[in-house]
Amino acid sequence: MVLEISVKAAVGAPDVLGDCPFSQRALLTLEEKKIPYKSHLINLSDKPQWFLEVNPEGKVPAVKFDDKWVADSDVIVGILEEKYPEPSLATPSEFASV
Repeated sequence: MVLEISVKAAVGAPDVLGDCPFSQRALLTLEEKKIPYKSHLINLSDKPQWFLEVNPEGKVPAVKFDDKWVADSDVIVGILEEKYPEPSLATPSEFASV
């Protein structure tokens, strides 16, 4: 199964990953867990209609899980950790308060 992820495109370079740390966090999680994905680069100043139809708020990153788009990096990383527990990227409990 290949996940779909929509992330910010660079300003002025629609084929280059943008400077959004939230998008990069989600992508790094996918990479570290070796989860196959297809990325969609979204120009935030001219969002495609299909993206607004599946994600009316137009926020990135957004990942499609079981035909539902989720658009919050904390929630996305949590779902990925739950569905793909190995390797674990969760903060060890002894460091949770740091």
